[in-house]
Amino acid sequence: MDKDYFLNLIANAPIQNSSRYFEPGTYLVEIDHAKLFMNRKRQPRAAVDCTIIDSNNPNLTKMTSVSWVVSLDSDSGPSTIRTFICDLLSCNESEANGDLTNRVFVAEGEDRKSLIVGIKAVVSAYEKATKSGGVFTRCNWKRFDADKMEMPNFSEIPLPASASSQVSDDAGSASNITPNDSWGGGSAAGGWGNSQSN
Repeated sequence: MDKDYFLNLIANAPIQNSSRYFEPGTYLVEIDHAKLFMNRKRQPRAAVDCTIIDSNNPNLTKMTSVSWVVSLDSDSGPSTIRTFICDLLSCNESEANGDLTNRVFVAEGEDRKSLIVGIKAVVSAYEKATKSGGVFTRCNWKRFDADKMEMPNFSEIPLPASASSQVSDDAGSASNITPNDSWGGGSAAGGWGNSQSN
């Protein structure tokens, strides 16, 4: 056996970047990176990479790295990203402009840190059925401030149903999201009552 052959084979192999994605559940995450990129088919995508701090999903536990990816070439993709920015940064539509989006999402090849790195958020992920018969996972984001909000009790939050029987017109929109009523998103006064993202 030629050991050097195997060592060179390993040393010259490409690094695999296989991502795990959100599954139905409720998560407390810390944002590690937000980026804009082209996938292998040269389609534009936005992604938010996170580390799970806590979760009610036994498949995605503490310290698991997960990604949320949005197709920017879909009808609702840009709106989904703009809604994410407004929800996470508590800003209004006029503030969620190109300059802020540029500070949040780092393009391939740029050597800088995203504005949202280190932010903690509660993510409610649930499946939605499409008219074409497919299923996608929709994510509702809410910034988490430990000084102003009560920590969700993840062991008491039930997992959402596998795939909703409700049919969606567009698989990428983040408007009119109805999160799992078990958590709700919290408030500055604390508590985790029911809420809805508009």
